[in-house]
Amino acid sequence: MSLFKTKEWWRTKCGSNETFDRSSLLVAPLFGDDRKDCIVIGSHQGYLRIYYLSSQWQDETKSSTGYKSIDLMTETKLGDCIVDLKAGKLVSGSQDPHLAVLTSNKLIVYTVTLTKGSTEQGDQCNLEIAYEHRLPRFPASLVVGPFGGVRGRDFLCVQCLDGTLFFYEQEAYAFSQLLRNRLLPEPIVYISRNDVFVTSNCSWILECYRYQNIAEFGRNQKQGETKNEAAKSLEPEWSYNIGEAVVDIGAVTLSSFEIGIVVLGEKNLYCFKDTGASLKYTKRLDYKALCFHAYVIEPDGKLMVFVIADTSTLMIYEGTTLKWSAQLPFVPVAVTRAHFQYLDGLIVILSEEGQLEACYLGSEPSLFIAPAVHRRGFDYVAAEEELLEVRRKLKEMKLSGDQLAVTPVTDMELLVNVNISPDLEPCPFVDKESKEDQEIRQLSMCRATIELSSYTTLYGVQVCIDVSKPFVSTITYRVIQNLCDKQVVQTLIYPSGNLPVMSSEVKITATYENDRGNLRIMQKTTELPLKLMLRACPPENTSTFTVIIKCNESLVGFNQLFPEFSGDHLRRQNWNTLGLQHIQTGQVVTIVSGSTSNRYRVQSNDGLSMSLVVQQLVNRLKDKSTGRLAASISQHHVQLVHVQMELHFLCRQEVDRINTELALLMTQLRNIEKRMLRAARERNSRSLTATGLSFLLSSTYDAISGLLDDLAAAQT
Repeated sequence: MSLFKTKEWWRTKCGSNETFDRSSLLVAPLFGDDRKDCIVIGSHQGYLRIYYLSSQWQDETKSSTGYKSIDLMTETKLGDCIVDLKAGKLVSGSQDPHLAVLTSNKLIVYTVTLTKGSTEQGDQCNLEIAYEHRLPRFPASLVVGPFGGVRGRDFLCVQCLDGTLFFYEQEAYAFSQLLRNRLLPEPIVYISRNDVFVTSNCSWILECYRYQNIAEFGRNQKQGETKNEAAKSLEPEWSYNIGEAVVDIGAVTLSSFEIGIVVLGEKNLYCFKDTGASLKYTKRLDYKALCFHAYVIEPDGKLMVFVIADTSTLMIYEGTTLKWSAQLPFVPVAVTRAHFQYLDGLIVILSEEGQLEACYLGSEPSLFIAPAVHRRGFDYVAAEEELLEVRRKLKEMKLSGDQLAVTPVTDMELLVNVNISPDLEPCPFVDKESKEDQEIRQLSMCRATIELSSYTTLYGVQVCIDVSKPFVSTITYRVIQNLCDKQVVQTLIYPSGNLPVMSSEVKITATYENDRGNLRIMQKTTELPLKLMLRACPPENTSTFTVIIKCNESLVGFNQLFPEFSGDHLRRQNWNTLGLQHIQTGQVVTIVSGSTSNRYRVQSNDGLSMSLVVQQLVNRLKDKSTGRLAASISQHHVQLVHVQMELHFLCRQEVDRINTELALLMTQLRNIEKRMLRAARERNSRSLTATGLSFLLSSTYDAISGLLDDLAAAQT
């Protein structure tokens, strides 16, 4: 609870026994910018009200004049439930703002005219229907904007309850389109600078669709294509996995070349760049957010965000920093910022019952004083002794290596058992490249079984299986909506490609939500069978890279360290040497044990191929021996690392250069497309070939294709 409260500037009650939601509040200059903003309220019972605030400050009473009867300019009943309200240049041939009202079965555009009053009754406004569209389905929300980059007019987009989008080019119906992975209506916003729609789907993934792509597939569908074919082909420009339900989405202009996309989730506040799925920042919320409003303070260009908590608290953020919080008089369902004739920057809030208030931030603290806590005597000597005892126990636990009992509750909620079968199976996904390796490559796949069990019901269990390259898992992601007993997930792991194996670890990550609403994460790590990566072979005498591992105790034999290779190959070799060959690359790694010097020497002609063998040797020595280990590497390894770092740095520089050139060429391509579209619309007598735009388009496209090939090569 905040110490400060907002100060009332203007307040009224919109009707009685009426309900409102987030879309019932609209603040827009319907009578022109010189007349400042007015408030439009639409209720679920079909009442439309327009307020124009006349409240001003009084020095005598040190307060505002508040609500007057002349502030209500019009009140009318439309007869249907008002779903959403928007304003824009919605009538062809007119640059004046018009009001769009979305009802349960119609989309109505009104012309709002101001009639100045000559008496104390004040000004009035009249509503005249400019045009209307009857909707084939029940609507959910309305979006207005200059779709397609048109100038001097706005188009309309109606989202229905099944997620279908209906587009209207003012008085004419254009097309309809159903986006992919859409079951219910989701928050959606239009960004005019990039001509894109940003929305979320039922998988909690934020997606961006370009209007030109939506229009193309929508018109193809209208001309005869089936809806399933169009929906399968329509792909988003970019997507970002948020991982939680989206409450609302907003877009603000940060500068002349950047738009910020602000997304309010159930537990986080996100801010994205409009150029792609790049996250500017995220803020974790410790409360349940109801609604929000984002705006920019000029001329500094600071992004500020209002967030309303369910405790009737207004939170004001600048980035991830909480700048101010204030207590509201009621719990609002909608919030926005308005500029009225006598005061700019007022906060307008609307409750579900129809309480409408324009307020500002006050700096007078609340007069509430917390009662004194019951005093009781404390024995400071006993407390000091108890604190010293706790510190001593913590120190002992730290020295002994024991961990505090923090995670047993999490382990008890979800039990994850991972079983990697040591028996290899034939792999149908790997091609047989050579006859001599045909028998080995036939057994190049293992089966992994993951058992999930819980004594209580867990929600939204997500299991991710991560293996290192070149291994591939047939199942990498599995979602279990409700886990109340036992679930088994089976996957197949096999190699793909000729890359050297750097690690044999398999990481199983499970995330879930318990019955108290807390999010938990568990991770299990296991090892793949070594026979899946290596095979026994004759050792090699010459080598370029060498690693020496010393032990202060007697050495452990190879038949104990690597029992899976203690067959005929090991018996035919010397007892102090072991040759291991990578199945994928064919590189040989030799291990030589010196009984007199108590050391192992790992050598190979390929430095990358030694990593897996050295890792396995050290891990198995720690399990079989209690002695201390010391390792030393040759100078060739250091040179190899330096060379790889230099190559990586050069590749990063090349990627940055290509991305910069791609951004410039994409801007050039969009400008050429706009010029060609404008020439086609104006029906210019000159052909596109004569203007040279087709040549520019072709050369720009070829340059972009070449840069994309260079980018793919640099990233590999």
